[in-house]
Amino acid sequence: MPAIRTVLGDIVPDKAGITLTHEHVRYAYQGCEFDHNNVWDFDTVAREVGDAVRAMSRDYGVRTMVDLTPPDIGRHPALLAEVSRRSGMHIIATAGFYAEGMGIGFYWRRKAVDYIADVLVRDLTEGMVYDNQLTPYKAGIIKVASGGMAETPPGPNGLRIGPYEERVMKAAARAQRKTGAPIGTHTQPADYKSTNPGLEMLDILEKEGADPGKVMMGHAFIKPQLDQLKALCKRGVILQIDHIGIPWMSPSTEVLDEQIATLCCQLADAGFLDNLVFSYDRFFSHGRGPITQEEPDQDNTRVPVGYLFEKFAPRLAKKGFGKAELHKVLVDNPSRILAF
Repeated sequence: MPAIRTVLGDIVPDKAGITLTHEHVRYAYQGCEFDHNNVWDFDTVAREVGDAVRAMSRDYGVRTMVDLTPPDIGRHPALLAEVSRRSGMHIIATAGFYAEGMGIGFYWRRKAVDYIADVLVRDLTEGMVYDNQLTPYKAGIIKVASGGMAETPPGPNGLRIGPYEERVMKAAARAQRKTGAPIGTHTQPADYKSTNPGLEMLDILEKEGADPGKVMMGHAFIKPQLDQLKALCKRGVILQIDHIGIPWMSPSTEVLDEQIATLCCQLADAGFLDNLVFSYDRFFSHGRGPITQEEPDQDNTRVPVGYLFEKFAPRLAKKGFGKAELHKVLVDNPSRILAF
């Protein structure tokens, strides 16, 4: 029987309940571990994040959370497990890599596709490695990413996908073929002005045998066109509706929420309700130095854990997207996609 793989063990899909498909227990770029101003205490962070996650479960019924944090932006298997224990939340950890402009360290840039694929499979089936030590905690999803901090210029191949990103995508598809695990993605919203980065990514994944129905396309609702989203749905991809309450690349929360809600309803009306999942992309702990002009604070750290339920769901309801549709997107779709 298919199961959902969490850091504390497999669960049957029916136990997943309300599920958020793209969150971060601790988000931290490579290099922060050498910063005197970024020293952190494991127990303090586990307690603070555990309290916030437990409140989200207790007050809003969230039962499962995908921590879509790969190793190159701070994945900490033991922290995920401890937060899960303290909160009662099912937490799904991530194998894979972030975009090459901000991740995919030098070590991995010299590895072949099959080598990377083998490591991803071992993360999913044996346990994740942290600080050169094998842990007992397994990943339950694979991450791939494209794009940098702004619009990505096309490369020699005409795509907004770098050579190391492409290598990881091929490896992820091969690992999915062996395990059946889902794939979660990061795309750069600004790239939707010039191309459909989701389709560029999907072409690579599918060529290597990935199942589009097991691919969740992240950040596709920030700067999209409806026809781009429909094109992805027609290929079978799952669209992740994220940054709810987080005004990324938008003048305000109100503007982005209204845009996302409208597109969500248009896709549901077009028959693509099965292709939608929800999440925040919240940073429950952010590994960083002081807030400065060069590195300002991010709204991902500030969105209330109940915002989706208290603010966004009523907005959808006014547009005719009711409890049945909400249950499909928050419960039924994730349990289907995350099981393998």
